Amino acid sequence: MTRKLTLALFAALVVSAPLLAQQERERPGDQGETAEAKKLTGRTAAPATAQIDPSVNLDAMLKKGRNALSQEKGATVEGYVVQIEKEEDGDVHIVLAGARGETDTKKWVIVEVTPDGQKNKGMPFDDLQKLQGKKVRATGWLYWEPDDNQPDPRGSRWELHPVTAIVPAQ
Repeated sequence: MTRKLTLALFAALVVSAPLLAQQERERPGDQGETAEAKKLTGRTAAPATAQIDPSVNLDAMLKKGRNALSQEKGATVEGYVVQIEKEEDGDVHIVLAGARGETDTKKWVIVEVTPDGQKNKGMPFDDLQKLQGKKVRATGWLYWEPDDNQPDPRGSRWELHPVTAIVPAQ
């Protein structure tokens, strides 16, 4: 009986090993989390006025390629909150679009509020959820999401990450 159990466990391990390895690669923080990416997404200071790129808006983020904008710059963008979800790594992904209720994911831009922003910058998750469907103005750092191997319906790999302020727009 012990030999059969051992063989069964071994067979289960052989079958599940590739799946476990994939899960290990896909855990939060693993994809695209180079030291440089961590430095960029871990910024806590808001961009100064001189660091804000005034040419950036949602449309520019959707149309600009990798080298058209600078991750050394910040931006302020306005859009309607289409979706809000808390990720496993603690970041809150807020999907913005130019039109209320936009369903075309190619017109979506993601802005991310990090745990630091939620805790120390007055953007707790419960308050962020109240923004669903509203027009907001988000300020933060431009960031090119490097993990292009994952299925992602968004319209741009450009994000604001981290967001340093988000308020209802007038």
